[in-house]
Amino acid sequence: MLQIKRKSPSMKDERASMPRVRIAVIGSSRVGKSALIVRYLTRRYIGEYHSNTDLLYRQTVPINGTPVELEVIDVSGSNSDKFPAEQIQWADACLLVYAVTDRSSFEYATEVLSALKRAPTGGSPAHGPAGAAAPMPLALLGNKTDLDHLRQVTTKEGQAISAAHGASFSEASVADNSGDLYRCVDRLLAEVRTPQRTRKFSVTKMLGSLIGGSGNSQTNRSGSMVACPRVPAPARPPLAAAAP
Repeated sequence: MLQIKRKSPSMKDERASMPRVRIAVIGSSRVGKSALIVRYLTRRYIGEYHSNTDLLYRQTVPINGTPVELEVIDVSGSNSDKFPAEQIQWADACLLVYAVTDRSSFEYATEVLSALKRAPTGGSPAHGPAGAAAPMPLALLGNKTDLDHLRQVTTKEGQAISAAHGASFSEASVADNSGDLYRCVDRLLAEVRTPQRTRKFSVTKMLGSLIGGSGNSQTNRSGSMVACPRVPAPARPPLAAAAP
């Protein structure tokens, strides 16, 4: 007999009260942003993946021993000539990704870092107490170190740019499941000062149907992935969402 398990009210309340952290992953097309996110959340590798739309991933992860609802938006690189202001305003922290084999992707990441440095403040309320201007945590990651023979960007260049813009720096190979990938994201999450329990609006409540989810054997994680054309404005009416 098929048994259908339903979430109890207490489970729903627990999820609703869970702190939330939002990360924007930004970079040119084909630098491995989607593969990086999926690798971090599930330890799986999806290879080359190209999307013309933003993707939102939601996963429960432990940060400093506390369960946190992590939302990661994979900002589409198909329109890299447009500054992703909405996605950055939505986020608590930003991860800039480039491919060490593609100098133009490094230049784009540098441009975004420079724009973020010029901005007086940005992002969601998790940057600090109300009314206080606190810098957004930033990380710069050079992917595809497994293709070192095709390298166009040196490690020293990445280190210099990240230091000049107050960002942490890492190089990694998502394909090779490099440990530096996990350390980079873990460090960025730890830099977010105060995960917010409540927000003015939630992207996950306003997007379309959930299209998948996966777990992780190392930690108690549950999550989903949502396709979205752009981060919606708060006034946009919610769309009907299917059960995951």
